Order: sequence, then structure tokens, then C-alpha cells
Amino acid sequence: MSETVTMLIVVAVMLFVALIVAVIIPFLKRKGVDIDAIIVKIGDMTNLANTAMVALRELLPEGAVTDVFEKILRAAEVAVWNAEQLNKIGKLEADQRKEEARQYIKDAITQIGITITPAIERLIDGAIESQVLKLKANLQAPK
Repeated sequence: MSETVTMLIVVAVMLFVALIVAVIIPFLKRKGVDIDAIIVKIGDMTNLANTAMVALRELLPEGAVTDVFEKILRAAEVAVWNAEQLNKIGKLEADQRKEEARQYIKDAITQIGITITPAIERLIDGAIESQVLKLKANLQAPK
């Protein structure tokens, strides 16, 4: 990637962050969304993901960590949405959603050859929490 493209990406990210800080966060606070609690939860999830990534780096070769993590995140996105929909149509109790999502992810990643380890389980839990926060934010977003 050329230096120009890299610089443009950096500038675009900085502008996006500035937009979030200057416009979106104050707007959401005015609408009554508890941004501080969301930021704390996101920070906790980031710390959990970082801990899991460190553990995975010890177990897997470079590059494979990112691939495994992306597959878990993608499975979590589908699993959380699926569990939420099952709950909405009455086929799954609210307190069973996390376990349903966890089992869905384990089944999905086992099918593609990923062995479930304690580090992978921590990644799964972090990915579920991340997707739940994302789902809640999407449901609370003004329309």
C-alpha cells in the first residue's frame, strides 16, 4: 500500500472518530442512551478480546490468530441474531439466548476444524458480548 493511500485511510479514520465524538455521542446522550456504560462495556470486551488474543498467539502461528478470531466474530454475529429471533418468536427463553449462541458458535467453528480450547471459549464469550452490545445499539438507534 502506498504512503498516500495509508495517509488517506488515517485521515478518514480520524475524521470518523471526530464525527462520533462531536456529533453522534452528544446526540445519543440527548436521547437518553447511557453512552458511559456502553463505553465501559466495550472497554471490558476489548480487554477480554486482548487477553484471548494473547493466549491464542501462544497456541497458533502468526496470521492464523486473526483468521480464527474473524471466523468466531462472524459466527457470533449470526448466532446472536439467531438467538434473538428465536426468543422473539417464542422458541427460546430470554435467559437461554447466550447458551444457544455459544453452542451455535462452537458447532460452526468445530465444523471448519477449529478445536475448542479455554482460549477459544474466552474468545467466543467476548464475541457474543460484543455482538449483543452491537445488536442493542442497533435496536436503540433512532429511526
